[in-house]
Amino acid sequence: MQDINLKKLKHFSGREGPLVLIIMDGIGLGRRDESNAFYLADTPFLDNLQKEYPKLNLYTELKAHGTSVGLPSNEEMGNSEVGHNAIGAGNIVKQRALLAKEAIQSKEIFSTQKWQNLASRINNNESTLHFIGLLSDGYVHSHISHLIGLIRGAKDSNVKKVRIHTLFDGRDVPPQSALVYIEKLEKELNNIKADGQHDYRIASGGGRMRVTMDRYNSDWDVVKRGWDAHVAGIPEKFPSYKGYFSSALDAVNQARSLEPEIIDQYLPSFVVVDEKKTPIGKMDDGDGVIYFNFRGDRAIQISRAFEDDNFNEFKREFYPHVQYYGLLQYDDNLNIPNNYFIDPPRIDNTMSDYLSAEGVNQFAIAETHKYGHVTYFWRGNRDLKIKGEDCVEIKSDPSETIKNHPRMKAYEVRDELIKAIISDKYKFLRVNFANGDMVGHTGVKSAAMIAAEIIDECVKEIVDTVTSLNGITIVTADHGNLDEMVKFKTAHTLNPVMFAIIDSGYNNEYIISDEIKDPALGNIAATILNLLGYEKPEDYLDSLIKFF
Repeated sequence: MQDINLKKLKHFSGREGPLVLIIMDGIGLGRRDESNAFYLADTPFLDNLQKEYPKLNLYTELKAHGTSVGLPSNEEMGNSEVGHNAIGAGNIVKQRALLAKEAIQSKEIFSTQKWQNLASRINNNESTLHFIGLLSDGYVHSHISHLIGLIRGAKDSNVKKVRIHTLFDGRDVPPQSALVYIEKLEKELNNIKADGQHDYRIASGGGRMRVTMDRYNSDWDVVKRGWDAHVAGIPEKFPSYKGYFSSALDAVNQARSLEPEIIDQYLPSFVVVDEKKTPIGKMDDGDGVIYFNFRGDRAIQISRAFEDDNFNEFKREFYPHVQYYGLLQYDDNLNIPNNYFIDPPRIDNTMSDYLSAEGVNQFAIAETHKYGHVTYFWRGNRDLKIKGEDCVEIKSDPSETIKNHPRMKAYEVRDELIKAIISDKYKFLRVNFANGDMVGHTGVKSAAMIAAEIIDECVKEIVDTVTSLNGITIVTADHGNLDEMVKFKTAHTLNPVMFAIIDSGYNNEYIISDEIKDPALGNIAATILNLLGYEKPEDYLDSLIKFF
């Protein structure tokens, strides 16, 4: 780590009060029409920022997707992981998605000793290689091209038997698109099986929000359902849903026949069986398992279940001894998982590091759904304690259906943040309001409108509090979501996000710079440091403001 001492600005030392960064997760700036829940909602405070603050030169729009946040191309929508990486790091970070794409497309991953050891062990023991992960091309947690590349690599390594445990998306892709991805994968598997030498099949699966992909220890029952299906060959069963099927296609079709409006992310778990009704993908001692998602937050818990001999989050009645690998390492501080193929991006010298070195007390808060974003991802994919920084998690309630409770924990987050603001303990505070993203993912426009209105109310109260203390508030977002909800759309968007500075003591000392060609999330850190009275580090992207 390089020297992290900051230089003071000569002609601006900040304000007497705190600086508060508000990240409105999933609230982008889309078309002003019926597709935009944010536009349709009654949000007078945020509307006023968009109308009046450009006149003060204290408002701009930021790119939050594609290459501007380190993703492979500008076709990829932004997400909370990459957004918080960029804001916290002050830079464009080569993201996990791009690292995975490069390693698999170049076939570099297959020449590593780790891959060769795993393939040799499976071949020597005539064992099975299992892949678990999100069957999607959303490029947020995974990409189907990565899975297909890995499958082809297994074939080239002469692995005879592969089983795939598919998790369905419906969140970062169209809400009922699972069959499209199943058919694409089955086509690839059929091509491989055509030689009669390889037995590659889909073995189990379910919707990502119901099966396997929990995060931040929110609901371990989600992980247990995945463990039971993928590892033990035991699916969920309901009076009208048998759980065992001859194919993934049949499983999805039956679930939809019972509930036609069900979104893929909530599909129940299923297990594929053979003619004798025996699960075809139940794991055995000596098998290999690769979790092929590249993103970490929804990979940590299932990784723990595979690797932790003292695991006690749920009872693993069936616990085979397998060789488990992550595509990347998902938590380097806790070494989860022990085995992985690609080194994750690590970002030192984040804004938190610089401010801590200057003795600036910091505060971060979010509810469970986004807590890791204002901590782990913000700190450059590091799970560590930073001196002078306090973090508060407001526990989300897993029993509440988000579309029926669009308020979520916004008021609790707001109230705790205001307590921290008026405590006079912190100079820099950051908050993530999860509602725009989490409710946007439900595809229910009316609920998303309520979410936007709640955020508007919370932002106003926070800004009023900061202003009363002679401080500065920045209002922005990490990516779009509820700003584009046409045809039951649940995915993030490619839209820009707002960036507004509300400065209680503003006296025309600075304005939004017109010298940055494509302002983006990575420019926020230097801006915050400037507003706190510091010069930006040399390797940070430029500040969004310029002083007179």
